[in-house]
Amino acid sequence: MIKYVFLFLFFCGNVLSDDEYEAVFNPLICRGVASDYQEMIIAYWKFFPTGGSGAEIDIRYNGQKKVGKLRTSVFENGNLYGRGKWIGRTSSRIYNTLIEINYDALTKHFTLKSNFNPDEFHLIGKCK
Repeated sequence: MIKYVFLFLFFCGNVLSDDEYEAVFNPLICRGVASDYQEMIIAYWKFFPTGGSGAEIDIRYNGQKKVGKLRTSVFENGNLYGRGKWIGRTSSRIYNTLIEINYDALTKHFTLKSNFNPDEFHLIGKCK
């Protein structure tokens, strides 16, 4: 019985704590290749925290600008993972708005892809 009371108190302490997750990382300035409908173009982008677990990506290529907001997880080794949506796009059955990023801090390799149709738009590159 004491074992269960201890587990209950431990669980409640973790759930009710006032600690809020903060995605803390240095802004990334990156360069690579954007693949937009099978056309490959040199791209530049910035990925930066916006507070809490939020982050924003600003991609520039071929005279175009794409901006997305993501919820981001930062791991102990500095790796980043995030999922979110493009800003200013509405959901539809035809055009997917969901995106996912992965960043490896050791290799500084950054990827962004569409969750439903990665051939539609994806980004691969390295960051400083």
